[in-house]
Amino acid sequence: MEYNSDVDKIPVQELTWKDPLASQVIKDNSNLVQKLPGNLRRAFMKPVKLMKSALTSEVEDICKRVWRKNFIRCGRDSWYFRRYWNNPALSYEVAKTLNEGTYQFTVIVLTIRAILKNLPLGSSSFISTSERQSIASADRRGVGRRPDIMFVIKHLDVFFELMYIECSRLFCTEQKKVDDDIKVWRECNDGMYYTRKTVNPDKDQFGIIGVQIAGDTLHLNVLIRDKTNVYRYYHIQSAKIPVQFSDEGDVIKFVETLLLLRNILITNISLLCHGTITSSQRLKEGSTTVTTPRDDYP
Repeated sequence: MEYNSDVDKIPVQELTWKDPLASQVIKDNSNLVQKLPGNLRRAFMKPVKLMKSALTSEVEDICKRVWRKNFIRCGRDSWYFRRYWNNPALSYEVAKTLNEGTYQFTVIVLTIRAILKNLPLGSSSFISTSERQSIASADRRGVGRRPDIMFVIKHLDVFFELMYIECSRLFCTEQKKVDDDIKVWRECNDGMYYTRKTVNPDKDQFGIIGVQIAGDTLHLNVLIRDKTNVYRYYHIQSAKIPVQFSDEGDVIKFVETLLLLRNILITNISLLCHGTITSSQRLKEGSTTVTTPRDDYP
Protein backbone atom coordinates (compact mmCIF):
# COMPACT_ATOMS: atom_id res chain seq x y z
CA MET A 1 0.00 0.00 0.00
CA GLU A 2 2.84 2.37 0.84
CA TYR A 3 4.45 1.60 -2.54
CA ASN A 4 1.20 2.35 -4.39
CA SER A 5 0.87 5.59 -2.45
CA ASP A 6 4.37 6.65 -3.51
CA VAL A 7 3.60 5.86 -7.16
CA ASP A 8 0.42 7.95 -7.02
CA LYS A 9 2.49 10.95 -5.89
CA ILE A 10 4.70 10.87 -9.00
CA PRO A 11 3.83 13.76 -11.39
CA VAL A 12 3.06 11.94 -14.63
CA GLN A 13 3.61 15.05 -16.77
CA GLU A 14 7.26 15.16 -15.67
CA LEU A 15 8.04 11.59 -16.73
CA THR A 16 10.31 11.01 -19.74
CA TRP A 17 11.33 7.93 -21.71
CA LYS A 18 14.26 7.59 -19.31
CA ASP A 19 11.83 6.76 -16.51
CA PRO A 20 10.97 3.03 -16.24
CA LEU A 21 7.47 3.93 -15.03
CA ALA A 22 6.80 5.66 -18.37
CA SER A 23 8.71 3.35 -20.72
CA GLN A 24 7.85 0.10 -18.90
CA VAL A 25 11.40 -0.98 -19.69
CA ILE A 26 14.17 -1.14 -17.08
CA LYS A 27 17.59 -0.30 -18.55
CA ASP A 28 20.71 -1.57 -16.84
CA ASN A 29 22.16 1.96 -16.69
CA SER A 30 19.03 3.51 -15.17
CA ASN A 31 19.14 5.15 -11.75
CA LEU A 32 16.75 2.47 -10.52
CA VAL A 33 19.29 -0.28 -11.20
CA GLN A 34 22.36 1.72 -10.23
CA LYS A 35 20.90 2.36 -6.77
CA LEU A 36 20.22 -1.32 -6.08
CA PRO A 37 22.27 -3.03 -3.33
CA GLY A 38 25.19 -5.08 -4.63
CA ASN A 39 23.54 -8.50 -4.44
CA LEU A 40 20.32 -7.30 -6.10
CA ARG A 41 22.22 -5.53 -8.86
CA ARG A 42 24.25 -8.67 -9.54
CA ALA A 43 21.01 -10.66 -9.74
CA PHE A 44 19.58 -8.12 -12.19
CA MET A 45 22.71 -8.34 -14.37
CA LYS A 46 22.88 -12.15 -14.32
CA PRO A 47 21.42 -12.58 -17.85
CA VAL A 48 24.33 -10.56 -19.26
CA LYS A 49 26.87 -12.89 -17.64
CA LEU A 50 25.07 -15.88 -19.15
CA MET A 51 25.09 -14.33 -22.64
CA LYS A 52 28.78 -13.42 -22.69
CA SER A 53 31.57 -15.89 -23.32
CA ALA A 54 35.31 -15.38 -23.53
CA LEU A 55 36.96 -15.28 -26.93
CA THR A 56 38.89 -18.49 -27.56
CA SER A 57 42.65 -18.29 -27.98
CA GLU A 58 42.32 -19.76 -31.50
CA VAL A 59 40.07 -16.92 -32.67
CA GLU A 60 42.29 -14.35 -30.97
CA ASP A 61 45.35 -15.75 -32.77
CA ILE A 62 43.53 -15.51 -36.11
CA CYS A 63 42.71 -11.85 -35.43
CA LYS A 64 46.35 -11.13 -34.63
CA ARG A 65 47.56 -12.86 -37.80
CA VAL A 66 45.10 -10.93 -39.98
CA TRP A 67 46.09 -7.66 -38.34
CA ARG A 68 49.80 -8.30 -38.82
CA LYS A 69 49.33 -9.25 -42.48
CA ASN A 70 47.90 -5.79 -43.12
CA PHE A 71 50.89 -3.98 -41.66
CA ILE A 72 54.57 -3.61 -42.45
CA ARG A 73 56.98 -3.56 -39.53
CA CYS A 74 59.31 -0.58 -39.60
CA GLY A 75 61.66 -0.30 -36.70
CA ARG A 76 61.01 -1.67 -33.25
CA ASP A 77 57.55 -0.25 -32.46
CA SER A 78 56.52 1.45 -35.69
CA TRP A 79 53.97 0.03 -38.15
CA TYR A 80 52.71 1.25 -41.54
CA PHE A 81 49.40 -0.13 -42.68
CA ARG A 82 49.17 -1.60 -46.16
CA ARG A 83 46.78 -0.52 -48.92
CA TYR A 84 44.22 -3.18 -47.87
CA TRP A 85 43.18 -1.03 -44.94
CA ASN A 86 43.65 2.25 -46.73
CA ASN A 87 40.19 2.85 -48.24
CA PRO A 88 40.13 6.48 -49.51
CA ALA A 89 36.37 6.71 -48.90
CA LEU A 90 36.97 6.11 -45.20
CA SER A 91 39.96 8.40 -44.77
CA TYR A 92 39.67 11.01 -42.03
CA GLU A 93 39.19 13.87 -44.48
CA VAL A 94 36.47 12.19 -46.56
CA ALA A 95 34.77 10.45 -43.63
CA LYS A 96 33.70 13.78 -42.17
CA THR A 97 31.40 14.32 -45.17
CA LEU A 98 30.40 10.69 -45.68
CA ASN A 99 26.62 10.32 -45.54
CA GLU A 100 24.78 7.74 -43.45
CA GLY A 101 23.70 5.60 -46.40
CA THR A 102 27.20 5.22 -47.83
CA TYR A 103 28.64 4.27 -44.44
CA GLN A 104 25.79 1.86 -43.83
CA PHE A 105 26.12 -0.04 -47.11
CA THR A 106 29.91 0.20 -47.44
CA VAL A 107 30.73 -1.05 -43.95
CA ILE A 108 27.82 -1.99 -41.69
CA VAL A 109 25.63 -4.11 -43.99
CA LEU A 110 28.64 -6.04 -45.30
CA THR A 111 29.80 -6.68 -41.73
CA ILE A 112 26.37 -7.95 -40.64
CA ARG A 113 26.08 -10.20 -43.70
CA ALA A 114 29.53 -11.63 -43.03
CA ILE A 115 28.90 -12.44 -39.36
CA LEU A 116 25.52 -14.05 -40.14
CA LYS A 117 26.84 -16.05 -43.08
CA ASN A 118 26.08 -19.79 -43.17
CA LEU A 119 23.36 -19.74 -40.54
CA PRO A 120 21.41 -23.01 -41.09
CA LEU A 121 18.18 -21.22 -41.95
CA GLY A 122 18.01 -21.33 -45.73
CA SER A 123 15.50 -18.96 -47.31
CA SER A 124 13.50 -18.63 -44.08
CA SER A 125 15.52 -15.61 -42.97
CA PHE A 126 16.85 -12.44 -44.52
CA ILE A 127 18.44 -9.10 -43.70
CA SER A 128 16.19 -6.14 -44.43
CA THR A 129 17.79 -2.83 -45.37
CA SER A 130 16.48 0.37 -46.97
CA GLU A 131 14.44 1.31 -43.88
CA ARG A 132 11.58 -1.09 -44.55
CA GLN A 133 8.62 -0.56 -42.23
CA SER A 134 8.69 -2.78 -39.16
CA ILE A 135 5.72 -5.19 -39.05
CA ALA A 136 6.05 -5.46 -35.27
CA SER A 137 5.92 -1.69 -34.84
CA ALA A 138 3.03 -1.28 -37.28
CA ASP A 139 1.06 -4.01 -35.49
CA ARG A 140 1.47 -2.26 -32.16
CA ARG A 141 1.30 1.39 -33.14
CA GLY A 142 -0.61 1.45 -36.43
CA VAL A 143 2.27 3.23 -38.16
CA GLY A 144 5.51 1.28 -38.19
CA ARG A 145 8.97 2.57 -37.33
CA ARG A 146 11.59 2.16 -40.04
CA PRO A 147 14.83 0.68 -38.68
CA ASP A 148 17.91 1.05 -40.87
CA ILE A 149 18.53 -2.71 -40.79
CA MET A 150 16.54 -5.70 -39.48
CA PHE A 151 17.15 -9.44 -39.25
CA VAL A 152 13.90 -11.26 -40.02
CA ILE A 153 13.01 -14.95 -39.81
CA LYS A 154 9.83 -16.70 -40.97
CA HIS A 155 8.41 -19.23 -38.50
CA LEU A 156 4.84 -20.58 -38.21
CA ASP A 157 4.09 -18.51 -41.34
CA VAL A 158 4.87 -15.35 -39.34
CA PHE A 159 7.74 -12.92 -39.94
CA PHE A 160 9.60 -12.30 -36.68
CA GLU A 161 12.02 -9.39 -36.35
CA LEU A 162 14.82 -10.57 -34.07
CA MET A 163 17.35 -7.77 -34.54
CA TYR A 164 17.16 -4.03 -35.17
CA ILE A 165 20.06 -1.81 -36.18
CA GLU A 166 20.21 1.98 -36.25
CA CYS A 167 23.17 3.54 -38.01
CA SER A 168 24.58 7.06 -37.91
CA ARG A 169 27.19 8.74 -40.06
CA LEU A 170 30.83 7.96 -39.31
CA PHE A 171 31.00 11.41 -37.74
CA CYS A 172 27.74 12.06 -35.88
CA THR A 173 26.40 14.45 -33.27
CA GLU A 174 25.81 13.63 -29.62
CA GLN A 175 22.09 14.27 -30.10
CA LYS A 176 21.96 11.67 -32.88
CA LYS A 177 23.54 9.14 -30.51
CA VAL A 178 20.92 9.86 -27.85
CA ASP A 179 18.04 9.72 -30.34
CA ASP A 180 19.17 6.42 -31.87
CA ASP A 181 19.69 4.87 -28.44
CA ILE A 182 16.03 5.56 -27.61
CA LYS A 183 14.89 4.44 -31.05
CA VAL A 184 16.67 1.08 -30.83
CA TRP A 185 15.20 -0.01 -27.50
CA ARG A 186 11.72 1.10 -28.54
CA GLU A 187 12.04 -1.02 -31.68
CA CYS A 188 13.17 -3.96 -29.54
CA ASN A 189 10.18 -3.40 -27.29
CA ASP A 190 7.82 -3.56 -30.28
CA GLY A 191 9.60 -6.70 -31.52
CA MET A 192 9.22 -8.49 -28.19
CA TYR A 193 5.54 -7.58 -27.93
CA TYR A 194 4.86 -8.84 -31.46
CA THR A 195 6.81 -12.07 -30.95
CA ARG A 196 4.96 -12.98 -27.79
CA LYS A 197 1.61 -12.57 -29.52
CA THR A 198 2.43 -15.76 -31.42
CA VAL A 199 5.05 -17.67 -29.44
CA ASN A 200 6.07 -17.85 -25.78
CA PRO A 201 9.84 -18.46 -25.78
CA ASP A 202 11.58 -18.96 -22.44
CA LYS A 203 11.53 -15.87 -20.26
CA ASP A 204 14.83 -14.58 -18.88
CA GLN A 205 16.55 -16.13 -21.93
CA PHE A 206 14.95 -15.13 -25.24
CA GLY A 207 15.76 -11.60 -26.31
CA ILE A 208 15.44 -9.10 -29.14
CA ILE A 209 18.80 -7.70 -30.25
CA GLY A 210 19.30 -3.97 -30.66
CA VAL A 211 22.48 -2.65 -32.29
CA GLN A 212 23.39 1.02 -32.37
CA ILE A 213 26.13 2.20 -34.71
CA ALA A 214 27.21 5.52 -33.20
CA GLY A 215 30.01 6.92 -35.32
CA ASP A 216 32.85 4.41 -35.26
CA THR A 217 31.45 2.47 -32.29
CA LEU A 218 29.11 -0.54 -32.26
CA HIS A 219 26.88 -0.95 -29.20
CA LEU A 220 25.33 -4.41 -28.72
CA ASN A 221 22.15 -4.53 -26.62
CA VAL A 222 19.47 -7.10 -25.82
CA LEU A 223 15.92 -6.72 -24.49
CA ILE A 224 14.44 -9.63 -22.54
CA ARG A 225 11.24 -10.27 -20.61
CA ASP A 226 11.89 -11.72 -17.18
CA LYS A 227 9.83 -14.27 -15.26
CA THR A 228 7.81 -11.50 -13.61
CA ASN A 229 6.96 -10.06 -17.06
CA VAL A 230 9.22 -7.03 -16.61
CA TYR A 231 11.08 -5.88 -19.72
CA ARG A 232 14.82 -5.44 -19.18
CA TYR A 233 17.20 -3.78 -21.60
CA TYR A 234 20.86 -4.73 -21.30
CA HIS A 235 23.98 -3.26 -22.82
CA ILE A 236 26.11 -6.31 -23.61
CA GLN A 237 29.28 -4.83 -25.08
CA SER A 238 30.69 -2.00 -27.21
CA ALA A 239 33.52 -2.11 -29.71
CA LYS A 240 35.29 0.31 -32.00
CA ILE A 241 34.64 -0.41 -35.68
CA PRO A 242 38.07 -0.61 -37.38
CA VAL A 243 37.18 1.42 -40.47
CA GLN A 244 40.41 3.39 -40.16
CA PHE A 245 43.80 2.70 -38.59
CA SER A 246 43.17 0.53 -35.53
CA ASP A 247 45.43 -1.34 -33.18
CA GLU A 248 45.39 -5.06 -32.57
CA GLY A 249 43.25 -4.83 -29.45
CA ASP A 250 40.47 -2.94 -31.25
CA VAL A 251 40.28 -5.60 -33.96
CA ILE A 252 40.07 -8.41 -31.41
CA LYS A 253 37.35 -6.62 -29.42
CA PHE A 254 35.36 -5.94 -32.61
CA VAL A 255 35.47 -9.59 -33.70
CA GLU A 256 34.57 -10.71 -30.17
CA THR A 257 31.51 -8.42 -30.18
CA LEU A 258 30.36 -9.68 -33.58
CA LEU A 259 30.69 -13.29 -32.46
CA LEU A 260 28.66 -12.45 -29.35
CA LEU A 261 25.97 -11.02 -31.61
CA ARG A 262 25.98 -14.17 -33.75
CA ASN A 263 25.82 -16.52 -30.75
CA ILE A 264 23.01 -14.58 -29.08
CA LEU A 265 21.02 -14.54 -32.32
CA ILE A 266 21.45 -18.29 -32.85
CA THR A 267 20.30 -18.93 -29.28
CA ASN A 268 17.27 -16.69 -29.74
CA ILE A 269 16.30 -18.44 -32.98
CA SER A 270 16.44 -21.79 -31.20
CA LEU A 271 14.35 -20.47 -28.29
CA LEU A 272 11.83 -19.01 -30.74
CA CYS A 273 11.45 -22.27 -32.66
CA HIS A 274 11.04 -24.29 -29.45
CA GLY A 275 8.67 -21.84 -27.76
CA THR A 276 5.08 -22.79 -27.02
CA ILE A 277 2.43 -21.41 -29.35
CA THR A 278 0.01 -18.91 -27.81
CA SER A 279 -3.68 -19.77 -27.58
CA SER A 280 -4.60 -17.01 -30.05
CA GLN A 281 -2.18 -18.44 -32.62
CA ARG A 282 -3.57 -21.97 -32.13
CA LEU A 283 -7.08 -20.65 -32.75
CA LYS A 284 -5.84 -18.88 -35.87
CA GLU A 285 -4.19 -22.06 -37.19
CA GLY A 286 -7.37 -24.04 -36.55
CA SER A 287 -9.59 -21.53 -38.35
CA THR A 288 -10.94 -22.23 -41.85
CA THR A 289 -11.21 -18.52 -42.65
CA VAL A 290 -9.14 -17.51 -45.66
CA THR A 291 -7.32 -14.20 -45.32
CA THR A 292 -5.26 -12.21 -47.76
CA PRO A 293 -1.51 -12.42 -46.99
CA ARG A 294 0.13 -9.21 -45.85
CA ASP A 295 2.58 -7.76 -48.35
CA ASP A 296 5.05 -6.24 -45.91
CA TYR A 297 7.71 -8.66 -47.09
CA PRO A 298 8.23 -10.29 -50.46
